[in-house]
Amino acid sequence: MRSWIAALLLTVGGLVILVGLVQSAPLTGDGKSYVDFVRNGLQHGASSWHERRLLGPLIVRAIPLDPLQGFFVLTMTSLTATALLMWRATRALVAIPLLLGTWVVAPNVREYALVDPLAWAVVAGVWLCTVQRRWLLAAALAAVGVLAKEVVVLSAVAAAAAAWDSRKPYRAVLVALPAVAVAVLLTVLFPGSGTDAVAYLSKWVRDGLGSLGPPRALYYVFVSYGALWALLPFGWKSMPRHLQRAGAAYVIGAVALPFVGSPERMEEAVFPLLITAAVLATHQWTAALAWLLALGNVLFVARVGGDARIPTALAWAGLLAALAITAWRAPRPFPRLALRRRQGQPQAAASPPP
Repeated sequence: MRSWIAALLLTVGGLVILVGLVQSAPLTGDGKSYVDFVRNGLQHGASSWHERRLLGPLIVRAIPLDPLQGFFVLTMTSLTATALLMWRATRALVAIPLLLGTWVVAPNVREYALVDPLAWAVVAGVWLCTVQRRWLLAAALAAVGVLAKEVVVLSAVAAAAAAWDSRKPYRAVLVALPAVAVAVLLTVLFPGSGTDAVAYLSKWVRDGLGSLGPPRALYYVFVSYGALWALLPFGWKSMPRHLQRAGAAYVIGAVALPFVGSPERMEEAVFPLLITAAVLATHQWTAALAWLLALGNVLFVARVGGDARIPTALAWAGLLAALAITAWRAPRPFPRLALRRRQGQPQAAASPPP
């Protein structure tokens, strides 16, 4: 119970600070379309592609508040759930500030009238089920999550990869199938969404990504997680094998996602892998170093991604400090770890599961 209280206070406290620092701009980007969609009784106001993301607008419509306020409540609740679920998945409190220092949080605090945070809460839930090998629940959550945003399919594919067993190949298929089926069904029910998607993707690759150029695109990919990218290979070595298989799906997704949309925002979808790897990579560090790295990343991403009221020099100093700590500590060897509770400890060294 005490650990739950500590995790909740840390999450809520961190979000309250970010809300105070980040200058909100909810109606930029797709936010206006979602708000209009709710205000118009889910009849019109968004493109056919956005109308298929029904779960968030349905929840906001049920909240007895103005849609803009409803989206704020949904976003804050979803981000809180995401942080708590990642804490449960990793069994480490440091997972919470690590998450707060990614593009998943500050940019969505700024543009809070989006469906993305709800989707990330579902993705975090699917990841927790993947860690615990609860395949049926993972499949069900992912299927529901596709109604929030279609990119949740990636979490179902990752769970299916983790569930793979050459003796029971059908299990992996059954884990991924419900989410894929829902995505296909939505395309049938909203036929214009398929045409819109093809037109959008071709235009994005040709004009959007092309206009960025490789150096800028790589920079946007980097800022989505900052120093956490550097921890990925070290944390990977400590992952149980079923999570390495899931992680491989996320790595493939991380490479493909910039071709779908704005790189920094699209990379949000792979946060379970980055947070878990960062927790495992810092497992044998002193708590002060791990938390200092997380704080440095929070300062940087909050300023760059959320336009937070933080001096630019301080934000970049935070990133440099996080990278310096990573360069100093990460190369040290560490054992493979299993993400499972043992004798009340957050994490314990163990032999990899079969």
